[in-house]
Amino acid sequence: MELLRGRLHEGIMSSRMLEAATDGAPVTVAGLVACRQRPGTAAGIVFITLEDEFGLMNLIVWPDLSEAQRGQVKTNPFLVVKGQLQKRDGTVNVVAQRIDALDAREFLALKAHNFR
Repeated sequence: MELLRGRLHEGIMSSRMLEAATDGAPVTVAGLVACRQRPGTAAGIVFITLEDEFGLMNLIVWPDLSEAQRGQVKTNPFLVVKGQLQKRDGTVNVVAQRIDALDAREFLALKAHNFR
């Protein structure tokens, strides 16, 4: 994410910034998907862990959003997520309201250096 941060709009918060934000605040975050989980006991809720250059962010995706944005939730390696910050008992979560794919290929297309 460090390579992408300069090309994202400034409203996208890092994992470090979430710690200082207020519970219930609207937030937008971006990162590399580290983990996707849909436990059978969670009634269709999907849990996604995003990673940025500073740490990890927990996302909660309700079943209706998960179905509506199935492609982004299930397959994209980089995501931009708009949602509401939730702080409970020392845990910081983002309750997702919109999920978009972040096409990092154009940002990360670095010219190869061939050595002879």
